Amino acid sequence: MNYVYDTSFIGPLIVKDEMNPKVDKAHAAIGEDDEIFVPQLFWYEISNLFKNLLRRNRYTYENVIPFYQPLAAIRLNCDNATGIEYSKKLLSLCNAYNLSSYDAAYLELAERKKAVLCTMDDKLRAAAKKHGVTVLK
Repeated sequence: MNYVYDTSFIGPLIVKDEMNPKVDKAHAAIGEDDEIFVPQLFWYEISNLFKNLLRRNRYTYENVIPFYQPLAAIRLNCDNATGIEYSKKLLSLCNAYNLSSYDAAYLELAERKKAVLCTMDDKLRAAAKKHGVTVLK
């Protein structure tokens, strides 16, 4: 089975004070033969998540760097879709569901990979359900 993880789902897996037993349980259920995908923008978003932890003085730089270790342990496959047709598809999803282009990238990837979308974002979850994409419960 294929899965698409967004930053709101991975954050609780790697940031100590954001850990969520439901997310941990869902992630633990992913099998060895299952594939986990993220769009290329995920790497920008994860850096931004860490930057915000620093900006809010929740962690020091030295405390944030170790978060990359559990992140590296998650078998992420980075999708590198680009181009005009890809951008048109994102715009279509943004327009249909009032999403940011960032959220649309996760929805588009889940649709294309016939994957289960794993997100804690209520708006993205609702859009995925309306669009016919399976969302992790």
